[in-house]
Amino acid sequence: MVIVGPEVDPVFTREVKARVERAAGVQLMGEMSREDLHAIVKNCFAVVNSSISEGMSAAVLEAMDLEVPVLVRNIPGNAAIVKHEETGLLFSHPQEFVQLAARLVNDPVLEKKIVTKGKEYVRLCHSWKSERDTYQNLTRKLQ
Repeated sequence: MVIVGPEVDPVFTREVKARVERAAGVQLMGEMSREDLHAIVKNCFAVVNSSISEGMSAAVLEAMDLEVPVLVRNIPGNAAIVKHEETGLLFSHPQEFVQLAARLVNDPVLEKKIVTKGKEYVRLCHSWKSERDTYQNLTRKLQ
């Protein structure tokens, strides 16, 4: 498992680093360029979002766009963009996470469905081109 991201909260960062040092098979990586991050994500089995409180996650949308399955905690921000067993998998507790991860590993048909529908969802509902056009139209109206 690879944990990627910037060190935002010093206290939390120390706690995470201490736990990672004791955990076999876990690597902690800092902030990195988008290109490097995308290269890593494309080679992952899945992207996990285990936040207990978060709005709509750009990382989840990026993973879906990169055609990587997402396995995310069932919180409002994640549930707004991930439909369980359609565009990703939602879990509510650690045991369910383990069950769903095992299922994803052993069910290539489910993986393909999630990847295909996730990519399509991002294309239809979160297109950067559409967002750009919306902001351009808004700014034109404000002039």
